[in-house]
Amino acid sequence: MSRRFRGVLAAVVAAGLAVSLGTTALAAPAGKLKQFRVPTAGSSPIHITEASDGNFWFTESFINNQNASPHNVGKVTPTGNVTEFPVCDFCFPSDIVQGQDGFLYFSSNDGLGRITTDGVAEFVSAPFSVGGNDLDAHGDDIWITDFNSRSLWRYDTPTGVFKEFPIGSGLFGPADVAVAGNGIVWFGASDISGPVEQGLIGRLDPTSESVTTFNVDAVPRAINIASDGAVWFTARFTPQAVGRFDPETSSATVFPFDGGPQDIAPAPDGSMWFTRTTAGSIAQINTAGVITAESKAIKGSEPFGITVASNGNPWFAMLSADKIATLQLP
Repeated sequence: MSRRFRGVLAAVVAAGLAVSLGTTALAAPAGKLKQFRVPTAGSSPIHITEASDGNFWFTESFINNQNASPHNVGKVTPTGNVTEFPVCDFCFPSDIVQGQDGFLYFSSNDGLGRITTDGVAEFVSAPFSVGGNDLDAHGDDIWITDFNSRSLWRYDTPTGVFKEFPIGSGLFGPADVAVAGNGIVWFGASDISGPVEQGLIGRLDPTSESVTTFNVDAVPRAINIASDGAVWFTARFTPQAVGRFDPETSSATVFPFDGGPQDIAPAPDGSMWFTRTTAGSIAQINTAGVITAESKAIKGSEPFGITVASNGNPWFAMLSADKIATLQLP
């Protein structure tokens, strides 16, 4: 897996930030874990999203079977029926989001891909390498990280126009992207100019094109927006943690947590769910940093991407188990 694909990061104008450290504790396994096998062996399902058709769509990254062809995007119904749709020969699909225009958009080595809920796929030529980049959708726009050029890109779906937003030279990233309801774009990054890598949360205002960064005591990997507007992030290295950034106070709380925190997704009740790749489980964390629920651990499964359904049940991709799983809560 490339250094970029692991989500190594960056950003621009450093602003001061009050940071506090919290602690976390494990919860007893909760709910009923259901697993559904992806038909293609070694397909390495990696990211997942709930789609407009009520199903869950996921990408197959083929990290564990790079010579297999074709490469697929998959669909799993709420009852667990899995269908794969070939989209390319060797394009290694990665992140996936639901667009407002009815398409699901996914990043790939062949450009920005999009697929209908009937499984018909096509690619949009981009002025940069889309690769394993991270995505988010807001209104008519698809936002894309571009690690190589230290930029975020906005793809306007009605016009097909790409616009670049540089986050600044000298920084590492961006790692992931999440757009708040007010249109402000948030991303993870880090500053490697000093003796110690400094984790950053970045803020882009698309109207003024201004970028501000805030120091946090961990290097963000994935980020997402909670229902209360807080920006949550995971950190897989130095330290392993889950963090919460408050845009109103420009302050962050970092909760040390092992098990390889990877992806993170908001739940309707204001909590967040995140994957623990090395622990083989997923966990729920509330605004106080308390772990309130956790799935049964499946050794070697490597939970990676996660989404939370409208009914509150988390769905996630098990990278090394070739499965999609859901935790059915009481």
